[in-house]
Amino acid sequence: MNHYQRIDLKRNLIVMYTVIMIPLMTVCTYLVYELNVFCRSYDAIVQNVTRANEYNIEFKNEFDSVMYQMVARSLTKEEVGGAVGMDNPEKLISDAEKTFESLRETTNSEQAKGRISSIKKLLNTLRKRMNDINDSIDSDSAYDENMERLDTDIRILTQLIQERISEYIYYESESMERIRHQMDEERLKVVNITIIAMLIALIASAVFYMLISRSITEPVANLELKLLQAQINPHFLYNTLDNIIWLAEDGRKEEVEDITSSLSMFFRTALSGGKDFIKIKDELTHIEAYLHIQRQRYRDILSYEIDVPEELKEYIIIKMTLQPIVENALYHGIKNKRGGGTIRVTGREEKNRVYLTVKDNGMGMDEETLTYIKEIISGEKKPSSDNTGFGLSNVAERMRLNYGTHCGINISSTYGEGTEMDIYIPKRIEKSDDNSNKSEQKL
Repeated sequence: MNHYQRIDLKRNLIVMYTVIMIPLMTVCTYLVYELNVFCRSYDAIVQNVTRANEYNIEFKNEFDSVMYQMVARSLTKEEVGGAVGMDNPEKLISDAEKTFESLRETTNSEQAKGRISSIKKLLNTLRKRMNDINDSIDSDSAYDENMERLDTDIRILTQLIQERISEYIYYESESMERIRHQMDEERLKVVNITIIAMLIALIASAVFYMLISRSITEPVANLELKLLQAQINPHFLYNTLDNIIWLAEDGRKEEVEDITSSLSMFFRTALSGGKDFIKIKDELTHIEAYLHIQRQRYRDILSYEIDVPEELKEYIIIKMTLQPIVENALYHGIKNKRGGGTIRVTGREEKNRVYLTVKDNGMGMDEETLTYIKEIISGEKKPSSDNTGFGLSNVAERMRLNYGTHCGINISSTYGEGTEMDIYIPKRIEKSDDNSNKSEQKL
């Protein structure tokens, strides 16, 4: 091979290498960029949902409790901390305002931002109502008035704040779902780009192969082998990055996708388009999503079964009736029993009523605790300052307000064996010509 041929071969090899590497590098750069964008967006939403969920769980209970202590003990907001060891309610509001203002900066959904604006307005109103109570603490005649304010102003406002937080979390969860769909779309786009890049590389190699003399067939054959290896790399990189997209920080794709889907379903059902009454099948979907999420967390101690006849699922029930009861079974029954246990949700009908039963084989209750819980459910006692029984009290009170005294909750428990709760409601179905919360009695 003469000097001219060597120069020509070297030039052709450089050109061919350049033509092949440019599309491959473009694909790799694009993949890394998209991965970074989606991971940052996903992480931001996860952080937002986590921070908001802390307030969704804790803010109402903490604020209602400290305000109750202020009114019951005639303590000002400055005195309550030293007297009962609780945070100043002004600090609780200020911390919440700072948190949601920072969430606004990282929230992209306009609907979620709207809920933050609503939360801030409610917090401002809550501060005014809190100050009204605080200003009248020293007045001897203000106790009854403040108790009424606590029920009609404070607790209603904190309930509204909790609902807006749930809505915010729901819309942020929807954003997570949108990102997942975008990932799917980008994955298809990447496949197309990779195919095009491979075609360019193949065409370029074929063209340059024909241009190279037969005298250099062997070097060209070696070059083709390297080219085939180079073609494998993008596929390997694509498959690896595709898996990473679906992995969370612990690298377990299936669980992240599964929990995200369950979380979305949980809050979608919790919102239910603003309805107060939903079908039993939707309520069961709600608690199944809740239990599924908890099952991921308490994998070693929790199992659950939901077995309600199909013919009962079309009747309607007050939204969020079963979830607090299921939560109570988990946290006060299953978690406290060594080795864990099972929560079973079943249903039956008797005459004009539907019975839904939540049963666990957890720790159960002693007689004293069972009597206390029964008194809370019946309304004879209020939940204690640590909010023990608050969820059950809330469910029982909503049932009394909506169904009257002929429906409610029955509870039985044996210490060391488990607890069973029967929720009995009238047979009602939604009117087919009305999308509101109205219902009619099924005769």
